[in-house]
Amino acid sequence: MTRVLSRRAALLAGLALAACARSGTGLLSGEDQRDVARVEAYFNGLTSLRLLFEQAFIDGGHGSGVMSYAPGRFRLDYTVPRGMTLVAGDGHLVLTNPQNGAVTRMGLSHTPLGLLLARPVRLSGGVTVTSVKRGPGMLQMSLAKTDRMSDGLLTLQFGDAGGVLTLSGIVLVDDRQHVTTLRIEDVA
Repeated sequence: MTRVLSRRAALLAGLALAACARSGTGLLSGEDQRDVARVEAYFNGLTSLRLLFEQAFIDGGHGSGVMSYAPGRFRLDYTVPRGMTLVAGDGHLVLTNPQNGAVTRMGLSHTPLGLLLARPVRLSGGVTVTSVKRGPGMLQMSLAKTDRMSDGLLTLQFGDAGGVLTLSGIVLVDDRQHVTTLRIEDVA
């Protein structure tokens, strides 16, 4: 009997296989482990970060604004749609849209965004690095919760010039397979 996997089941199976292949940082190559240490040092060396971002929404719309990051805190202040904010920290994520009065609250345990909010950021143990990709002037690293791979995947994209990392994008796939892509445009 042939069984067809749903898209969600296929994603979860892929994440589980990636976890088996690369649990924590133990099975990563030496070069991968050095890049993991560089990304940890990047986030742990920040006191604050403000960047312009552009976001594509699931419904085809676009948003933009200013992203702020400080150890334990992440915030998006949207200029489009005007006044919308997303604030993550202290175990919660709150999205506020004053245009329609909607307020969405969720625990960070339901989104891989929480992986960046630990103090200090550690990309081993409770975090599994599922993929490290390099190219000319770029580094990309995907992360998931080691014990809850089905909660989603966080992919960090960096410019890498002369060994200096610059955050250039964040791709988040949540537990319902919703993809959120932030393209970092410029320093604000």
